[in-house]
Amino acid sequence: MNHVRVFADLRIIAAVASFLLGSCTLSPPRASDATLEVAARPGRPNVIVILADDLGYADISSYGVKRIATPNIDRIGAEGVTFTDAYAAAPVCSPSRAALMTGRYPARYGFEFNNGPPARDARENLGLDAGEITIADALRGRGYHTGLVGKWHLGANDDFYPTKRGFDEFVGFLAGATNYIDPRLPGVHYAQPTGSSLAPTLIRERSPQLRIIEGADRTVVNNEHEYLTEYFARRGVEYIERNARSDDPYFLYLAFNAPHDPLIVTQKYYDRFAHIAEEENRIYAAMVSALDDAVGEILDAVARSGEAEDTIVYFISDNGCAAYLGRICACEPLRGGKLSHYEGGMRVPMMMRWPARIQAGQVERRMVSLMDLFPTTLIAGGGELPKDRVYDGVDLMPYLTAQRAGNPHESLMWRRSPLVSIRQGEWKLWKSLTGEFTLLFNLQTDPNETTNLAEREPARVKALEEAIAEWAKDLQDPRWPSQPLKSYSVCGTPFTLPI
Repeated sequence: MNHVRVFADLRIIAAVASFLLGSCTLSPPRASDATLEVAARPGRPNVIVILADDLGYADISSYGVKRIATPNIDRIGAEGVTFTDAYAAAPVCSPSRAALMTGRYPARYGFEFNNGPPARDARENLGLDAGEITIADALRGRGYHTGLVGKWHLGANDDFYPTKRGFDEFVGFLAGATNYIDPRLPGVHYAQPTGSSLAPTLIRERSPQLRIIEGADRTVVNNEHEYLTEYFARRGVEYIERNARSDDPYFLYLAFNAPHDPLIVTQKYYDRFAHIAEEENRIYAAMVSALDDAVGEILDAVARSGEAEDTIVYFISDNGCAAYLGRICACEPLRGGKLSHYEGGMRVPMMMRWPARIQAGQVERRMVSLMDLFPTTLIAGGGELPKDRVYDGVDLMPYLTAQRAGNPHESLMWRRSPLVSIRQGEWKLWKSLTGEFTLLFNLQTDPNETTNLAEREPARVKALEEAIAEWAKDLQDPRWPSQPLKSYSVCGTPFTLPI
C-alpha cells in the first residue's frame, strides 16, 4: 500500500477531512490541516517530550550502570514509570525521529535512512513526507499550543519546516548536528575522536546550514557564546512559563542534541569528572551531566507552574550511543550502539511521568516503542487516531493503569536495507538480506547477544523471516539511499552499516 499517495486524490482528501473535522466543506491541501476537532472541554494534559540525541542505555544511572549520575532524568521514572524494553524505530537519528513524530514505522513512507546534510536535503528535497500527520499536527487540532526547541533533522526545505508541520513555534537547527559553543572561549574542552561528524576547530562560527534559527522567517540566533544544551533548556523553560495556566494546554517537543558529537563541554561540567582519565570519556560524561541538569531545569519549571499533576513528561533517546566514536560507549548491559541492530543500537532509555494518572515508581518490562508516544499522547488529550492510515504505535495508558492485560506489542521490526531485524517475545533475529550473516538471540537468557543460535534453531529463524516478509508487504521502497556506509568494530565484531 502506498500511503504517500493517499492524499493525491481530492475525493480521498474530502473524505478524510469529513471524518476528522466533521465537515465536507473543507478540502485541505496538506495533512497538517487535516487534524482533529478542537476540544472545547478542559482536562487535556500538557505534554513535554524530552528527546536526547545518541544517548545510550548505559548512560542513564537508573538502568544499573553507575558510570554517569543522572538524578534528574532518573527522577522522571521514579515519579512515574521506567521502561526497560523501549525501542526506537531505527538505530539512527532521522528515521527514528520520523517514527516518533508520526507513530508509524518510517519504512511505511520511505524514510529508511538518514536524510541530510542540509545541502543535500535542499537539493534533493528530502524530508518527512508532507502526507504524514505529525503529533504536533494532531495536538494542535485538539487546541494545543505547540512548540519545538532543538534539533529537527526531518528536512530543511519549506515544505518540511517545523512551522509547516504542526508547530506554532520553533527555535533550533535543521541539520543532524551542529557545534555547541565557540571552542575558542575560555574553559571550553573538546575532543575529536575518530568517526566524528563535526570538528569544532573547523566550525568556530556555524555555517548557514548549521545555524540556530527561530520562527517561520528563519531568524538567525547568534548564540555561540552560550553552551547549546543550556540555551535549549532556557528556551524550554521560557516556553513553559509563557504557556502554563493558559486556557489551552501546551505541547513542547524539547529535542536536545546532547550528547551527539562534536564532543565539547564547558568547564562547569568538565570539573565534575576529574576522576576520568581518558579525555573523550570525561567530556562525554560531562555532556550527559549537562543534559541531566537541563532536564532538572525543565522539571523545576513544571513544578513552579502549578500544573505538574496534569503534565505528561516523557524522556527518551532517539537511538543508542554513537559507538563508532571510539571508547565512549559501554558494551554492557547491552551490546552495540548507533547504526547497529544489536540491542545497544535500538533499545533506548524511556521514562514517563503523569502524576494524575500514573502511579509512581513503576518499572515496565513489556516491550514498547517510541512510536507509542503518538497514540498515547493524542488519546490522553481527548483525540482519536485518524482512520485513513495504519498506526504502529499503541496507547500505553491502559497497560500502565492495569486496565488492559497482555503486551502492547507482540513483535517489533526494523528494516534498513540490506539489514532487517525482528524482536518477538524473547527472540531476536537480525540478518543481512545479502546473505552476509544471520543472527538469532534469546534475549531472556542472553541479553548481551553473545551466542548466535541461528544454526541450532532453523525453524524459529524461518518463522521470524516469514513474519518480516509479511510485514514488509506494506512498506515502501526507500525514497533516498543511505549515505556512505560506516564500518566499525561493534563491541569487538566488525560490521559495515548503513546510515
